[in-house]
Amino acid sequence: MDKQKIAIILPVLNEKDAIMDSLRHLDSLGADEIIAVDGGSKDGTYEMIKDNFPSVQCCQTAFAERSFQMNVGTFESGADILVFVHVDTRLPSEAVALIREKIGSGYTAGGFCKRYDRSSLLLDMYLAVLNHFYLRTMHCLVGTNVIFVKRQTFEQMKGFPEVPFLEDVIFSDALRKTGKLAVIDEPVIVSARKYFEHGVVKQILRNFRIILGYKLFHEKPAKLQEIYRGDLTGRISPLENSDEIKIGEKI
Repeated sequence: MDKQKIAIILPVLNEKDAIMDSLRHLDSLGADEIIAVDGGSKDGTYEMIKDNFPSVQCCQTAFAERSFQMNVGTFESGADILVFVHVDTRLPSEAVALIREKIGSGYTAGGFCKRYDRSSLLLDMYLAVLNHFYLRTMHCLVGTNVIFVKRQTFEQMKGFPEVPFLEDVIFSDALRKTGKLAVIDEPVIVSARKYFEHGVVKQILRNFRIILGYKLFHEKPAKLQEIYRGDLTGRISPLENSDEIKIGEKI
């Protein structure tokens, strides 16, 4: 049986300070395709990719919305397995082989455990809940778990829902109905910047508020995005309303 091709799909927007290191890292993993989908960067991100990474497929969308960008990236890809990565995430060096192994074992999709690049006692406790309960027990994925999925399954689901927020959570809920979801124990490393900028306790409470609002109270993603950008009541804070906001947000 021929080895299944893997595509890494990377949505970006105004990432000039991070894109070079991100693509060097992704290029080292040995995936068959890397597709960067730029949401209309104004800081030269798109040009940096085109000028420095000729092996990376790069396209632009008319507007910045992570779900739409990831769907476009899938359309541009010819791979059998799709892997969705955030620009500030680092995967284990053997990630491509681990994904192929899981899909070859009959899983339709899955994700990685994660570890933050900075730590505190409270953040470590929170991470244990995410990895051991939310991911391993409930099989709930978010974008920072680096979601991977068979193309056939992705197409049957008609891709990510084109919503401004929580596209990963909504997609994960639908994925659980399609077959077995894999969990890869080797962790990806994700940025803890927002926890230390906003306060670890405040950010954790905000994350719980978002998940409870979506799963228990069925609040709309647009409303929850306002809450995520602001405080727990939905007021927009000056920091969260600044140019620091990238493509949607991630929990």
